[in-house]
Amino acid sequence: SVAILAPAFRFGALDWWIVSTMSDRLRPSGMVVLAAVSTSLGAGAYNYEDIIPQYCHVSKDWGRLPAKPAGATELIQVQAFIRHGARTLSSDDYCWNGDDVGNWTCKLNYLDNSISGTEPLTPDFRTEYLPGRNAIAGNCMTGQLVEDGFEMEQNNGRRLREAYIEREGFLPPTLTDLDVAGAEALLSFRSTDVPRTRQSGMALFSGLYPASSMGTLPYMPLKTMDFKQENMLVNAKVCPATAVATDEFFEGLPTKDQLMAQCKQLKPSQAFAKTSECFWYLQHVIDCLMSRMCPTVPFSPHNSTVPEYFMAEGEQSFKTLWKLVDEAQWGYFKAMAKVGGMGSFANDYYSAVLQAVDASRGAAATEAPKFMLWSGHDTGPMEPIYAALNLRPEPPYWPAFASMLVLELWKSDLGIVARWLSNGKVVAGPMPLDEFQDKVSAVVNSRKACQADAGSAGSAGSAPAPDVASGFRRAAAGWSVEAVAVVSAAGGVLATLGILGACKARMFRKEGRGFEDPNSRMS
Repeated sequence: SVAILAPAFRFGALDWWIVSTMSDRLRPSGMVVLAAVSTSLGAGAYNYEDIIPQYCHVSKDWGRLPAKPAGATELIQVQAFIRHGARTLSSDDYCWNGDDVGNWTCKLNYLDNSISGTEPLTPDFRTEYLPGRNAIAGNCMTGQLVEDGFEMEQNNGRRLREAYIEREGFLPPTLTDLDVAGAEALLSFRSTDVPRTRQSGMALFSGLYPASSMGTLPYMPLKTMDFKQENMLVNAKVCPATAVATDEFFEGLPTKDQLMAQCKQLKPSQAFAKTSECFWYLQHVIDCLMSRMCPTVPFSPHNSTVPEYFMAEGEQSFKTLWKLVDEAQWGYFKAMAKVGGMGSFANDYYSAVLQAVDASRGAAATEAPKFMLWSGHDTGPMEPIYAALNLRPEPPYWPAFASMLVLELWKSDLGIVARWLSNGKVVAGPMPLDEFQDKVSAVVNSRKACQADAGSAGSAGSAPAPDVASGFRRAAAGWSVEAVAVVSAAGGVLATLGILGACKARMFRKEGRGFEDPNSRMS
């Protein structure tokens, strides 16, 4: 097995690949090898030795969600935030000389139709990209969700079903007795208006509610909006202060000279006027590398198309670049949080939390959704939430494919408590509601630094904005809500539950405004 796979990956990545391809009979010894490598090379500061299995999410399953907190008695709300699953290269911008070698092969596609109200106007049409006629080599579009990526998100949905339907009985096991309005009142699903994020959310939902549990429900609404108004990502249209703050951050970065040296080495033909321009290029180079090196991305041939510069001397240049970009990007999102860059989106999910708390006390005019799914990208909402709330204090900071952050709100013996889970592990809490409010309301109130607060205007599915400045305290009512970052899931089902075949889009009705091509900073 080792001889066959030797050309694929080295060090931690190679060992993981061996484990993932060995038979069950040999798997234990493979795991021992991986553990030995990780231990011997991982002493001291993190050195990105195992970044391929981590980032590529080779296991495709984060495992069971933790049991409820001690003293917790009843769930109030779950919100889940996800990064899309594994995908192809997200941009056809220059990587390096010879970056046209190799190709991506995709089998996962879409079925589309048109409806008026609930009535279909057309038959289903399967979208297929013509081989050799796309921005990247092969039959895939740039940034297309791939089969392994679909499976990752479906596994996320199955883990949510296991925890919140089978174990806690929080959500109903089927939606057979609900109409569209009833399903939408129970489940909320919002995505950025990008095919891979919409399809990832659909995949997760198909794991949470398989086709057999859908009954006659004709579709589930999928809320989205124009990218000009999208607040899941850092957006100068939503928070103008981030534009100036971006340049100030990168020009004051301690590793500025190292970043510029990397840019000069990798793209000598371009004189980068700003450190920020250099950084975005290097971030793209990371994508060029990982979309060719990840075993979960259908690119061929894998490592042999990566320049020797990155692979020489134990992949030292590869790991150095990863460290520089990862740490700079983490600092960038920290800086954007300080000037209000995530305040508008924090208001969206925080408003839903407060509405759920009020509803649990009989003080809300309308019930909040029990489950909310927010489907987006590494650059938003995932890493910005990590950074704003310090939910990932150690590297690697960059969210892996299909990363899932869950916010749980619980009643407990001590009152309402909140808990954050990340990729199957507790990362914050359980904490009293007032402590949770202090942390999240600080992010919401950071919008004041934006100079022009776009708030959540145009944000589909948001609850009314809370009066955060009044600092109301709701924890004294004797319950404890555990806030788990939950993917705002709205119902809907993929007609094809396997990872092969088409995602049946007709089961999810997209509601929002038109699509605008995202820029290369969104992956």
